[in-house]
Amino acid sequence: MIVFSLLFLSLSAFIGGLGALLVGHLVPAVSAVSLVGGAAIALCLSRRWKLRLRVPPVSLPVFFLYALIIVGIYFHSIFLVYFKDGNYWIQNNFNLGDMSFHWSAIRSIAKGLHFWPENPIYGGYRFRYPFGMDFFNSFLENLGFDIMRHLPLVTLLALLVVFFTLHGAGGPLVVFAVFFSCGYFNFIGGIPSTDYFQLQQPLDFKNIFLTILLTQRGFLYAMPAGVLLYRAAQKSFAGEWAPSLAEKIIIGIIWGALGFFHLHTFFFVSLFLGLWILSRRALRVWILPAVIAGLLGLPFVMNALIPEVGMNSLIHWNWRGWNRPAEVNYFTYWSLNLGFWIVAVVAALVAFARQKKWNLFVPTAMSFVLFMLFSHLILAPWNWDNIKLLVWCYIFALMGLTDFLWYERQRWFKALVCFCLIPGFIVFMRSLPIYSRGIQWGSEREVNKAGVLLKDRDVNEAVMITPAYDHPVMLLGHKLFLGYPGHVWSHGYNYTARESLVNRVYDGESEAVDSLPKDQVKWVYSGPLEKRREKLPFPPDNLLKVGEALDHELYTFEQK
Repeated sequence: MIVFSLLFLSLSAFIGGLGALLVGHLVPAVSAVSLVGGAAIALCLSRRWKLRLRVPPVSLPVFFLYALIIVGIYFHSIFLVYFKDGNYWIQNNFNLGDMSFHWSAIRSIAKGLHFWPENPIYGGYRFRYPFGMDFFNSFLENLGFDIMRHLPLVTLLALLVVFFTLHGAGGPLVVFAVFFSCGYFNFIGGIPSTDYFQLQQPLDFKNIFLTILLTQRGFLYAMPAGVLLYRAAQKSFAGEWAPSLAEKIIIGIIWGALGFFHLHTFFFVSLFLGLWILSRRALRVWILPAVIAGLLGLPFVMNALIPEVGMNSLIHWNWRGWNRPAEVNYFTYWSLNLGFWIVAVVAALVAFARQKKWNLFVPTAMSFVLFMLFSHLILAPWNWDNIKLLVWCYIFALMGLTDFLWYERQRWFKALVCFCLIPGFIVFMRSLPIYSRGIQWGSEREVNKAGVLLKDRDVNEAVMITPAYDHPVMLLGHKLFLGYPGHVWSHGYNYTARESLVNRVYDGESEAVDSLPKDQVKWVYSGPLEKRREKLPFPPDNLLKVGEALDHELYTFEQK
C-alpha cells in the first residue's frame, strides 16, 4: 500500500505535468489520463516491490495511543476545511494562512492556468514552489469534484499512509515522536493555557503533525517517501535486501518526485543518502536509483534556483542559531526546544561507538551533524522555515535509535520516553474538535459575490486585490497581481515595490494606475476589504467599471 500510494502520487503528477505542458494547460482529459495512468503503472511496479516494513506487534497501551492518533488524523482531515453558519472554517489555527495559498494554487491550475504556470499569488513570475501535492488535487478539481470534498479526502488518505509508513519503518518511537512532538518550553511552572495554539507560541520546534503535515502539503508525500528511502538504504547496506532492477527504478521515481513535491526534502534526502552511500561504498548498487532521481528531480531544482528579477536570497547564515531570539541563551533555547532529543542522540552515539555498531553510528551521526549545520545555515527567507530540514535530522536520527530507545528497553524505560512526549500529547489532544472550536476563514456570501464578477473571466488575466490571505478572489483561485505578502516573501520575492503600487492604486492615484504593468494586471477589484482602506475617491478616472455585485465592483483600464 505504501509503495503503491507513493508511486501513484508521483507518476500521476509526472504524467499530468507532461500532458499539461503539451496541451498548454490542464484539461479533464489530461487529468483523467494522469490518474488512471498513474494508478495502472503504480500497480504494476508496486507488485515487484519485495522489501516489507515489519515491526513487532504493539502492546495494548501503544495500540490505544495509535487509536487516538488515527482518530486525530480523521477529525483533522474531515475538518481540514468545513462549512458552518454560512462561513468557511478551518480546524487547525496553524493552517489559516497556508490553506489559502494551497486552495488558490489548486483552483487556479484546475481552471486553466497556462503551463508551466505563473505563480498564482504573484502574477508575471514563474511558479517556483514545489506544488506536486496541490497539482494532484487539481486533477480532481479539474474533473468537477468539489474541493470541500476531495481536499479533506486526499489529506485523510495521505496521512494514513504517513502513519503506516512511520509505524512500519520506525515503530511506536517514531510515530509518537512525530504526532506527539513538542518541547517543554511553555509547560515549565504549570500549563498557562488550555489552547493548543497558545501552548506552542513560545516554542519553535512545535508539533510536527499540526504545523508541518497539515500545513505544508508537500510533506504528505515527502514524509513517507523520505522514511521509506532511509529504511530501504539501511536494509540494503545491512545485506537484508538486495534491490532488483524494478525496485531500483521504483526507488529512483519516489526519490526524484521529491523535487516536485517538496524541494527541501529532495535536497536533504539526496545529501543524506549520497553521504551514506559513499560511506558504505555502495555506489554500484545505488547508482541507477540516484541517476533516475537526478534526471527526474533536476528540472524542478533548476526551476526553483534559476533567479528572477526581484528575488531575495534564499540562503543566509544565522550565528544565533535557527530562530533563537537574541535575549534567549543558546543552550537554554535548544534544551527547551529539543533537549530530550539531543541527550538521546548523544547518548546513543557514545553507546554505538563503544559497541562498534558503526552501521547505526554513521547515519545517526550524520543526522546530528546536519542538524548542527542547518541550525545555522538557513535555506529559506524566513528562519523558521528551516524546520523543513531540521525535521529530517530529527526523524532520521530517531530512525537509528529505535532499538536503543525502544525495542531493547524494558517497560519502565519506554514509559520514561513517553513521559518526554507528554507536552506533545497534550497539544495533540487539545487540537481535536471536542476542545478546539476552529477559526472562521471566509464568508460564502462574499465568495459568491466575487464569483459573480469573475465568472467566465480568464484565470490567466491577473486580478489586483488588497493582499489578504482570506480575500474571496484568492479563494476562487484566480491569478493575483499580489497575494498574501507572507507567502510571496516565503517564495523568495521582494514584493515591497509591488505592494506600494497596489496601495497607491487603492488610494485613488491615476498615475499609479497608468504605471501598472498591463501584461501583469487585467482587472482591479474593489470589495469590502478594499473599501476599508481607500483614502481618495475611488476609482480614479482611468479605471472603468465592468461589473458590480452589491458592494463588490470590478474595474479594468480605460481604453485609449
